[in-house]
Amino acid sequence: MDNYETILARMKSKYEELTGYAVPELSDIDIRMKVLAGEIYNNEINLDFVKRQISPLTATGEYLDLHASDRGIERLAPVKARGLVKFISNTVAENNITIPAGTVVSTGGSDGSRYSTTAEVTLRIGRTEISAPCEAIEGGTAGNAAPNTVNVLVTNIVGIDRVNNLYAINGGCDGETDDHLRKRILEAYKYISNGTNAAYYRNLALSVEGVTSANVVPRARGEGTVDVYIASQREASSEALVNQVRELIGRERELNVDIQVFSASPVSFTVGVEVILKPGYSLETATQNIRNSINSFLDCLDIGESVYENHIGSAVISSEGVFDYRWIGNYQNRCEVNSDDFPVLSELHVEQQVD
Repeated sequence: MDNYETILARMKSKYEELTGYAVPELSDIDIRMKVLAGEIYNNEINLDFVKRQISPLTATGEYLDLHASDRGIERLAPVKARGLVKFISNTVAENNITIPAGTVVSTGGSDGSRYSTTAEVTLRIGRTEISAPCEAIEGGTAGNAAPNTVNVLVTNIVGIDRVNNLYAINGGCDGETDDHLRKRILEAYKYISNGTNAAYYRNLALSVEGVTSANVVPRARGEGTVDVYIASQREASSEALVNQVRELIGRERELNVDIQVFSASPVSFTVGVEVILKPGYSLETATQNIRNSINSFLDCLDIGESVYENHIGSAVISSEGVFDYRWIGNYQNRCEVNSDDFPVLSELHVEQQVD
């Protein structure tokens, strides 16, 4: 696609060719050409954008969603983290204290995660604490919280002095990225779901909220058997989620087929690289960019897909701020998995090359 300056120069060159005169700077014709060249350039930008959205190979955002709908696929929405929070009184309750559904608590800080209780509970007379179920107000992994980190009472409850979460609040998953959705769309063209094949059961599993990856193994335990493995954004799936998928597939399965559903298992691997940085980038920033790039690649993998050095190398060299790299130390830089496993980056060590 030509830029604005190229279009304007071509117009002026053609004018001079046809008239024998150069275009005077800031003349009426010069201003008209500049305005016209700008509009032509804007139209070329729009046409280039439209061309990219025509194919699922290059489409993005809502336009990629339209390609997905053509194949009966929906982008996986963010999932809210869920757990329990405990409301605590410093003294024994002299009256019943009602804590309504919708009470808001937080991890604190300007960017802290906020949670809302999902059921009304009552702190009874003579007691000092009561637990309530809660879920993150916003979906995504940011809502996952470690034990003893939800300790800010946003909604004031008379008689309640403190709040805490003794156990982790988890299950939050980010929405599906364009790259992951694009891969599912392309697979839908390659493997047509027909109500009986592996693609059919895989799509069923992925239709359950919280499942971000699935693998189907036909004849896993002999003729007429199918094993389905699921995962939740680089994490093993909870037993509750496994049961949801099992129940759905149990209703929709073909007759006389024995189907089992399991949580896939994470397999950890390590990466160690020495990098040459582009000017203006710190090692800390580059390391985070590399980590994000590797994890984005892992998000697009299905259960049972292995990771090799060329995959990690591509993620490293494509990271913002990295000019070049080489492997260092006793790190794996690869991860081979079975049909019921998925790779997870457990350690990333990045050093900067010193001249």
